[in-house]
Amino acid sequence: MKIFNRSISKLTAFAAAAVLLTLYSCEKPKIQEGEITFDITYPYNTNLSSTMLMILPKEATLVFKGSKMLTIVKTGKIFRTEIYADETTKELEMRMDFGSDKLFTKLNDADQKKFRSNLPNYSMTGTNDADSLKGLWAKKYSVKYDSDTIPQFESWFTEDLSLQNITWFSNYSGTVGVPLIYDIDQYGIRMHLEISGFKEREVKESEFTRSGKLEEVPYAEYDSKLNELFTILTDD
Repeated sequence: MKIFNRSISKLTAFAAAAVLLTLYSCEKPKIQEGEITFDITYPYNTNLSSTMLMILPKEATLVFKGSKMLTIVKTGKIFRTEIYADETTKELEMRMDFGSDKLFTKLNDADQKKFRSNLPNYSMTGTNDADSLKGLWAKKYSVKYDSDTIPQFESWFTEDLSLQNITWFSNYSGTVGVPLIYDIDQYGIRMHLEISGFKEREVKESEFTRSGKLEEVPYAEYDSKLNELFTILTDD
């Protein structure tokens, strides 16, 4: 009887190990490259004139491959900004093309801390809500500012992609995955971004390469220029 019980125990342990191995082996692999498009709205900036609303960007594109990401925000050929980031090397580069200002800056550790310090502090709380957004499985987070001036809002993040820590330099730092619905609050403008499409596609390394027309400047100068630009855009 003891031999029988030991045999049953061994079979049970083997079956449990087999189930765990099967679950592990069947885990959905991360999507390694592709493109996400976003709609941009400005529901919180109620004082913007109709002219400014026409000029401000309405769409954004995120291209990714492995640990690299390029986010492009533009209004036709008038205005274009890019953020290139590599979550493995912690490289962070910002680019701007607006009129005669064709600039880029590489942010070192001190610059990244400065950039982060200029953003509002978010308190992120995970929820039990999850849903499919344009084919990507996403989790909902409740987000609260460090003050009561702005009401609590929601953000949705997906862990389906190869990028798992791409928000390390932002106020979403520490949240796993890529944001699909979220807010950006900077330079007196609060943008609301919401995924409008996703496609898994081949991404060439050349897509991350900056334009040769851009001039490198220190982060402080770049930040000043961008702040000046948004001040002009929002000045009635």
